[in-house]
Amino acid sequence: MKKTALFAALLLMPLPALAQAAPDSLFTAGADIPAVIAKAKAEQKSTTINSTQPVATYGPYRVLLEYRTGLTPPTVHHGEAELVHVLKGNATFVSGGKLIGGAPNRPGSTTDAGTGIEGARPRKLAAGDIFLVPPDTAHQFQDVTGEFIIISVHMFMPAK
Repeated sequence: MKKTALFAALLLMPLPALAQAAPDSLFTAGADIPAVIAKAKAEQKSTTINSTQPVATYGPYRVLLEYRTGLTPPTVHHGEAELVHVLKGNATFVSGGKLIGGAPNRPGSTTDAGTGIEGARPRKLAAGDIFLVPPDTAHQFQDVTGEFIIISVHMFMPAK
């Protein structure tokens, strides 16, 4: 009886460690980016869904590789700015205005996805472009041709 109780206790000991969040990942080598792109491409479920892969994380800050091949829903990130660097492809970036039909894209998310943007400003994008999306700004990548690959840095912005 004592051995069974001890064995059961030992089995339960590692469970809290499994429930902990994944550790921060501060670095991805440039030589590894093609493999990250290949993984994002392989995991893309549809042309209307962008596929994201983590590149680096630290607490609420995330660096993501985003892979798109078509039009994805417009979004607003509440409480976080987004710095974007276009690695490959062309698209039109629309931002500003009002998100139409916005709702959280999953329970507890700080990102709303919508059906359109009213009053947005368009900008043509190409590889090498870098831009910032302020917090709470509706935005969308439109007119995506071929593969459109970006690095996005999501930066938590505390309320003023």
